[in-house]
Amino acid sequence: MKIHAYYQSIPASDQPEEFACANWWKTSWTANGWEPLMLNRSHAQGSSFYGKLQQKLAALALSSQELVARIAWHHSRFNRWCALHAAGGGWMSDYDVLNIDLTPEEAKKLMDKTLLINEGPAYLFYVTKEHCGNVLKKFLMDELSESGKIRPEIEILGINPELGTLLERVIHVNTRGERNRSIRMKEIFENK
Repeated sequence: MKIHAYYQSIPASDQPEEFACANWWKTSWTANGWEPLMLNRSHAQGSSFYGKLQQKLAALALSSQELVARIAWHHSRFNRWCALHAAGGGWMSDYDVLNIDLTPEEAKKLMDKTLLINEGPAYLFYVTKEHCGNVLKKFLMDELSESGKIRPEIEILGINPELGTLLERVIHVNTRGERNRSIRMKEIFENK
């Protein structure tokens, strides 16, 4: 079964570090029986929602101080939904999510739902292609920010998280400390 991640170049980020994280992401998901696929902006542009979403994000950038500082990161956060829509839906994680022991067989048990997502900013989710289109429609219709801050996807969608114990089988290594995320991912993976 496929697991997708999304990469979009962000000028302020450390590209070698991002690539190292993506390599550990791929290694950990492959080791647990998944077929990792990295999507990018060219995939996102294949979605019929991409153009309208770009217009909304551009207008939002003008009204949100948080977005001015982190515009590329926020664009990528919403663009990945277009990329997954164009890819036909399925599972997606951030590329700094390390798979500890989540197998495709365990994930399939929950795939009778149209959308599964974690709480807060999404870092692991499953969505059918049809429902991914509905998610993008909701992004286009609703406010993406509140009080100058971008709202988490789950809040925009007005749903409850449903990944349950699957989140115990992955680690989102989004630490912002003195050590690089890729080094932390390597340590976790090699010591699991």
